[in-house]
Amino acid sequence: MSSSTIVSVLVIISVLDTWHVSAFTVTNCMPDQQNNSDNILSIIDAHINPSDIVAPGNLLVRVNLDILRNVTSDLDLSVVIKKKVWRFWITIHRRTHSLCGVLDREFLEVDGTNDCPNQLVDAGLPCRCPFTQGRYSLPESSFYINQPIYFAYGQYWTQALLRDPNTGALKACYVMELNLSRP
Repeated sequence: MSSSTIVSVLVIISVLDTWHVSAFTVTNCMPDQQNNSDNILSIIDAHINPSDIVAPGNLLVRVNLDILRNVTSDLDLSVVIKKKVWRFWITIHRRTHSLCGVLDREFLEVDGTNDCPNQLVDAGLPCRCPFTQGRYSLPESSFYINQPIYFAYGQYWTQALLRDPNTGALKACYVMELNLSRP
């Protein structure tokens, strides 16, 4: 095969790879899924509109989930984020955080208060530790997404694991795939 043929094939693959079906998916990755007795979280469904996250811009979010048992102590949140670069998935973030610590930092306001977004408060969704067992629903709610500073536009794969920090037991596992697009 000549080098010009190889280049032509690579260009075609590259062009086809930039066309994608708009997608947002959330998948349970717990071993044995819902039948796993260690599972503490069940995301029943999660939807966003538009299915490509356009930033900056408004994003409509709807989520239904079950917290399967009371969570009275902190959990380790391990996050892996991969970005698709051409046809390859490149790990751009891999870190373990304190779940309660992340929530406290995420919702810390400039004035020092720790307020949950009104959309979560109005729906009765907890955004602080501890978490009470129950079914929670966020009806379609609008959130403003800022222009990304740390992430380039493109296709992402994210895995979030919740583990007991003392035993290492896996308590929840979800994979999310999404596209971050320009307006």
